[in-house]
Amino acid sequence: MATPSVLLHPVRLRIVQVLRDGEEFTTHQIRELLPDIPIATLYRHVATLVEAGVVEIADERPVRGTSEKIYRIAPTLANPTAEELKALTPDDLLTVFTVFTSGTIRDMDAYLHGGSPELVEDRVNFAQADFWASDEELDNFLEILTDALLQLRKNTRRADRRPRRLTTILMPRDITGQEES
Repeated sequence: MATPSVLLHPVRLRIVQVLRDGEEFTTHQIRELLPDIPIATLYRHVATLVEAGVVEIADERPVRGTSEKIYRIAPTLANPTAEELKALTPDDLLTVFTVFTSGTIRDMDAYLHGGSPELVEDRVNFAQADFWASDEELDNFLEILTDALLQLRKNTRRADRRPRRLTTILMPRDITGQEES
């Protein structure tokens, strides 16, 4: 699997963002979505991502006597199972996490440049909150959160509703050397 650094190039990160939600595109389709990137540069960076195992060829189709490749994020990076995650090295996990967060960056960019963003009215919120919790307390919190989210996911389209995406990242903190509060 690729090292996380392969995704730190801005062009490669943008390619991953385009392919993030299970999308499958040819290089020309990617170019239509990223028109500021020269086609030769795009081909070079797609090849780097394929070589690194971040992007794979999903399909090929004949076009005017040649073969046109259709690309997608490698499935183990796009939506890895718990078992796949357990088998990954720390660098592999950071690569998977970088692919995940690139989608969040893409979503915010689309929101901010898709009209006139009204963060307060649209209830846009992102924050970090540190807290102390036992495993049992955290499991209880996650159960409450999951139940609330499951209720919202039952909602159907209606004039007063708009699609929303909740992204959560939960991880332990190392506070070595920090004063407890």
